[in-house]
Amino acid sequence: MIKINLLNSSVATAIALSGSALAGDVIAEAAAPAPSNNGSWCDSLDDFGKFYKNDNASFIQEMKFFGRFQWQAASVDGDDYAGNGVDDDFTEVRRLRIGTQVKFLDNFKLKVNANLEEGGPNDHQFGYDGLDEAKLTYGAGDILGFEDVAFTYGRQKFKFSQEAHNSSKKIKTIERSNIANYFYGSYRPTGITASGKKGGVKTTFSIFSTDKDDELAQWGEGLAYYANLQFDAAGGEVNLDFVYNDVDSGDVDLFSKFEWAASAAYTTDIGSWELMTNVLYGEQQDGDAVYGLVIMPSTFLIDDSLEFVARYQYAGADEDDLSLTSRYAKRAGGSMGEKGSENHTLYAGLNYYLCGNSSKIQVGVEYETMDQEDGDDADATTLWAAYRMYF
Repeated sequence: MIKINLLNSSVATAIALSGSALAGDVIAEAAAPAPSNNGSWCDSLDDFGKFYKNDNASFIQEMKFFGRFQWQAASVDGDDYAGNGVDDDFTEVRRLRIGTQVKFLDNFKLKVNANLEEGGPNDHQFGYDGLDEAKLTYGAGDILGFEDVAFTYGRQKFKFSQEAHNSSKKIKTIERSNIANYFYGSYRPTGITASGKKGGVKTTFSIFSTDKDDELAQWGEGLAYYANLQFDAAGGEVNLDFVYNDVDSGDVDLFSKFEWAASAAYTTDIGSWELMTNVLYGEQQDGDAVYGLVIMPSTFLIDDSLEFVARYQYAGADEDDLSLTSRYAKRAGGSMGEKGSENHTLYAGLNYYLCGNSSKIQVGVEYETMDQEDGDDADATTLWAAYRMYF
């Protein structure tokens, strides 16, 4: 694994070299003018991080900065597993990130961004809290009949479930569903990814280290294998995910829940509505299964401005392995933090797009129930409000 671990050093070196080389490249090559806008705040927000662009430059063709700010509040009211009433209010800077992306030598792209929020619900603390992503991508073009072939190495997002394939910048609900979060886990593993398109099918294959680290993880412990297929069918889009965790290959810190898991999603338009359906199933290392269903319809009430979204989610498990869906309901006190085996949730919300997904306001209400194997149950209603912004 020594050769693979050297790649971690190579990515770190590329970060340093791209920064130092930029100064020389900007002097040697005349930078293109900053993108113009029509004076609107939305256009200014879109152009804000575009620092440098020159397609004719010999080394660095483009450099931009980007950031993400997400604030939200929630009010929870419900009954815990003992039948006691609980209620609590929460505010949180959900995500605060800053990063940079550099395109160089025509076919390479380096992306690095960091988390700057380290507090959590009702704990407003800010500072460096590890890397979100740090990855180097080589665009290889067309190879062996595949188009747009790319190879990526580094710390990258684990995109499992339809909701996880959509960035938090673009998800239509304030939080992802319980079953999506259970499988997705917000993992940022270090790995090698190859992707390309052939015959209308986009294919992605990854090998990840299961070592857990806030920066670039090491190799030599366990391995996880991930595959994704995306294609059009029956007037909609199909998205298939599969992950296999080689539990015998070494210690497993990431992906520790599952030995294998699969997700099948289908998204289509029905009149003015978009409908997303996602079925998920996985077998955990102890042999117990976890499974679920997500149905999410959405439609614009005012074109490109006001959107209505609803979501039904079912999550089931052979044992009491599931937490309440709401990020805040399980923190509302009493026995709400205990786990269960059957979870139903219903969400309804409105998204008001000030500048598309670059700036939007979201409100919603979510009702959920959780049943335990011994027959106890809990329920909660969460009122949500959020603001999302990125550049």
